[in-house]
Amino acid sequence: METHKLLKLLVIGIDGLDRDFVASHIDHLPNLKTIVENSPVLKSTSVFPPDSDTAWASIYTGLNPARHGVVEFADPLERKKITMDESEYFDTSLIRGKTFWDVASKAGAKICSIFPHIAYPVWKVNGFMITPHPKTGKLEQYPPDFDYGFEMEQFEVLKRIPRTKFEFKQYLEKKAAVVKNEFQLGIDMLSHHDWDLLFFYSSGLDSIMHIFWNYCDPNDPAFPGEKNPFRNAILDFHILYDKMVGKMLECVDSKVPILILSDHGHAMRPVNLFNINEVLRREGFLFEKIGKGVKVLSLAEKMKRMAVNFAQWSGMRPAAQTILRTFPALKGMYTKPSTIDFKKTLAHCTDLSGLKSYSYGGIVVYREKFVSEREYLNAKNYIIELLSEYKVPNSGERLFKWICAREELYEGEYLDRYPDIVFDLNAEFGSGWQVHVDIFSKTAVHKFYPGSHRGETPILYLLNMNGRKIKKPNVTLMDIAPTILDIMGINSVGLSYDGQSILELKVF
Repeated sequence: METHKLLKLLVIGIDGLDRDFVASHIDHLPNLKTIVENSPVLKSTSVFPPDSDTAWASIYTGLNPARHGVVEFADPLERKKITMDESEYFDTSLIRGKTFWDVASKAGAKICSIFPHIAYPVWKVNGFMITPHPKTGKLEQYPPDFDYGFEMEQFEVLKRIPRTKFEFKQYLEKKAAVVKNEFQLGIDMLSHHDWDLLFFYSSGLDSIMHIFWNYCDPNDPAFPGEKNPFRNAILDFHILYDKMVGKMLECVDSKVPILILSDHGHAMRPVNLFNINEVLRREGFLFEKIGKGVKVLSLAEKMKRMAVNFAQWSGMRPAAQTILRTFPALKGMYTKPSTIDFKKTLAHCTDLSGLKSYSYGGIVVYREKFVSEREYLNAKNYIIELLSEYKVPNSGERLFKWICAREELYEGEYLDRYPDIVFDLNAEFGSGWQVHVDIFSKTAVHKFYPGSHRGETPILYLLNMNGRKIKKPNVTLMDIAPTILDIMGINSVGLSYDGQSILELKVF
């Protein structure tokens, strides 16, 4: 790895900031408007799945998810993540020492990494690193005796979402205070400490988009009307972020390169469902339990759907969320299809989210239940071809944006953490896994988390590139790490990245 004179670089990561939302509200965001006007036009896309853990791991390492291993599909049979038990948290050994700030640190750059996602516990760097525990929000820093002049409690992340509507206002106020304090730490580190690479991350916007989407989007079926007290919650937080980003940029010399990015975009969570397990049942790939208890189980399924539907549409959403978080076994009853006989079933849809229906997902096909590899491959190909032919009801539009075997998506040592088949549906449809329902239906859980990730619209803005031109305007998250090192003057030749610098070659 050859290194030349290092350039300073400021990297600002904002979880969930959506390119289209910014564009449609740009007149309310004066600092972002200036940034957009002075940045090259770039189209960034997320990884699959476009979840924060997976996406930031690719941003940090320049690797596709099948190579870094941060993939978190869930099996409704086991009720656990394929990568880890629900009771466990992310293992930083998958990325420790492999991030762009680690590479820069080894090249002699003075590092300041503030609140990086999925980076707990902290590790040794040439500089300063601080990050919260993923469950408690308790902060840890390296070096442990570094004095940055703030009380840690000012930055601890709010992990509990509001339990009642009466807490929404308080939640917004507390979240805004945390965001301001986070940025103030970043501003102070920029202003009063020596650094070559400063990476600042903030997660606050993502949770606001998830929780308050239905209060802010008139197109959402759960929108309570223009006069609801949270009508502008999402826009207000964008305005807050715009203000804080502006303050941060004021602390940086006008010649210092700046990279501002997000990991995924946001949109309304799908209201419509395509019930993939029901299709698989009708095609003979999924089997139900038989015996005296089946009618009871079927009735239980109907009761579960009725209870969840009542809870969310009657305004009991926060209370229902609290109950399901407090009693995991009860959550399992809601999220696990109790009538499916998993011992006989050959293929079933996986669950990414428990109570949240995403438009992206996967299908497990049990290789060991087929007499030969050829039969397994034939079954997998048949399912892909079968589902790919489905159309949006009352439309000629294809239902799936794409559907394929996992081998066609990525390559890497952790590929088996993906389901055998992966897909992304039309944005209006979520993946449903109930059986004995219509193939197309309405979700009963939209209002629990009305905002949803989308992979097509993360932001990426570059400023002060010192005359460097863009050679690759269509950017993947795997391109970020090599681009950062390229901007700083750190030659990444010899490092095994799946992405590449988006800038034209610099002649030293």
